Amino acid sequence: MSSWFEALPAFAVALLILALPGAAVLAALRVRGLMAFCLAPAVSVSVLAVSAVVAPLIHLPWNIPVVLLGTGIAAAAAWAARRFIPGLGAAIPAPGEKSPAGIGAAALGVVTALAITTTLLVLVAANPEQFTQGYDSVFHLNATAYAVQTSNASSFAISGFILPTIKSAFYPGAWHGLSSLLVILTGISIPAATNLIWLAVAGVVWPLSCVFLTRVLFGNRPLLLVCAAALAAAFPAFPWLLLQYGSAYPNSLSNALVPVGIGLVLLIIRPSAHSGMKPALALAMVVVFLPGAVMAQPNAVFSVLLVVTPLLVYLLHAWLRTGFRRSRRHGWNRVGLLVFILAAVAGALLALPQIRSLFNYTSPAILSFPLALLRNFTHAPAPIWFPALALTFLVLVGVRAGFRRSGLRWLPASLILLSFTYPLAAGTDFPPANIAMAPWWDNPERIAALMPLLAVPLAALGLVCLVDWLQARFPATFARPARWSGKGKLTAAAALVVVLAFSNPGLWQMKGQVGIMYNVPAKPDELAQVDAQELALIHRLPDYTTTEDVIANNPYNGSALAMALADRTMLFPYSSQSDLTPDLRTLRFWLNRIGSDQEVCAAAKREGVTYLLDFGTGYIPAFDNPRSLYPGVTLAPDSNAFTLVASEGHARLYKLSQCGGVRVP
Repeated sequence: MSSWFEALPAFAVALLILALPGAAVLAALRVRGLMAFCLAPAVSVSVLAVSAVVAPLIHLPWNIPVVLLGTGIAAAAAWAARRFIPGLGAAIPAPGEKSPAGIGAAALGVVTALAITTTLLVLVAANPEQFTQGYDSVFHLNATAYAVQTSNASSFAISGFILPTIKSAFYPGAWHGLSSLLVILTGISIPAATNLIWLAVAGVVWPLSCVFLTRVLFGNRPLLLVCAAALAAAFPAFPWLLLQYGSAYPNSLSNALVPVGIGLVLLIIRPSAHSGMKPALALAMVVVFLPGAVMAQPNAVFSVLLVVTPLLVYLLHAWLRTGFRRSRRHGWNRVGLLVFILAAVAGALLALPQIRSLFNYTSPAILSFPLALLRNFTHAPAPIWFPALALTFLVLVGVRAGFRRSGLRWLPASLILLSFTYPLAAGTDFPPANIAMAPWWDNPERIAALMPLLAVPLAALGLVCLVDWLQARFPATFARPARWSGKGKLTAAAALVVVLAFSNPGLWQMKGQVGIMYNVPAKPDELAQVDAQELALIHRLPDYTTTEDVIANNPYNGSALAMALADRTMLFPYSSQSDLTPDLRTLRFWLNRIGSDQEVCAAAKREGVTYLLDFGTGYIPAFDNPRSLYPGVTLAPDSNAFTLVASEGHARLYKLSQCGGVRVP
């Protein structure tokens, strides 16, 4: 696939994957109009993620029949719930949600956001076959390849390619389910599918989620909706920062769904302050939303709770105060109940090894605390430094306008809380700060991506307030129907957002940083997994090897990418692989002795090793010294057991020619 134009059919399939399963379930629940338009991707992710988990349990391969079966079952369950649960059957969305004007405005905004995002992506990646070279890229590309090879995209199996001794382990696999399904349906490459799913999530799912939250917070005025969708593409912190940092694709999918979760929680706990969906239906939607959010990346749940924390604290305080007003005993009973619930939830979470492991990660301070606070508040987290002044101004205008609305006085507190999260991770080494940010691995980039969750809706409200003020201030100018009425006004607002986005130097700085991640250097570069010579040899591997061959490699020099890029079986498919069989440990340390050592030869035979891919000692940055981690592989090219069969510059492919003193045919 040499051009983005050629990718249009596959991109259309990606959009259908993200739309149709959710649309079927929402139709069964009688959720229609704007709400269905916004919620369909989030529901689709849940349907697909659950279907992927169930498929191997009923011995079905991951493919379109499983998706159709899962969609049918989910839609039938939704219909039955609406039919037999009285409260849910009566919870029909407000008539205004079916307004074509609202859907049209949201669609215009999404198209604008998609155009902005696509433009920047095309500028950093000349074609869909390019891939980011972050540390995590190898895992995510290879995990997708593994799902395709095994026809299994279950979140309990997706990491199986790096866990040879563990039968089942949970890793959020919704992202890999989406990308592998696109590969299966269209036949495109793993990198192309990864880019197209990212574009669909960043350019469509994320703007729709922002529209949903904006609708819940501020209403369904068309001008507001188009601004919310379009502005979703204007903030560098998300979706671009997670692409620049290690290609955290699952976290990108998770973050794109979080506004939906926030909006649903608000509809449940503050129904008097928000409209568009009854609490019973919103609760049903939470049940449908959670599986996808958790299997995209579990920190989505923590992100939702973080944003609504000020409101929850206020409501809990009011609940406790009401109890004490009734009687001191009643009040303390409520305190005891609250403490018990919090302790039970904390205990249940800490019982999970995945949750406990979050506290093992800490990030050293990279900025002073005040500077990190300023950078976060002005939407300029590292590696960019230029503040987004216009966007910050719009957010402040939105805060002022939102604070004046009934039931929304908690919004400034939530924005302040979000503002302090990034400096807690990037601006201090204080241990309690690391603990507070543990759900996001205390990782500054993942935490900086939280700021737009509220900034986008607030900026949209601010822009609408600014337009209204200008219209009132200059009535003669804005009275021309052809220019400022109806569709013309919405189009003008979308165009204004495009100007705001592309006039932000920070967004262009981020584009440059993302471009570095997509770059394939001519020579070894520690910032890149592979260089041009190594990539050329990977593409030639099918000329010399088959899918049955097992290729020995040091995963710290980028050679593990051959699994995703050439569909080859790598002995060590990921650099952070810690689960190894005894044979793998033997080969890791003593592969260079394979020519004469019977024990090493036997281990190689059991693992099926037939080739060695040597990319030299140009290692990517890692926590340990790769030379000492894989000394046997590093020294193997110098042994007499391997014969050179192909090379591209310093990159070389060897065939095993001698094993345990015996010549290999």
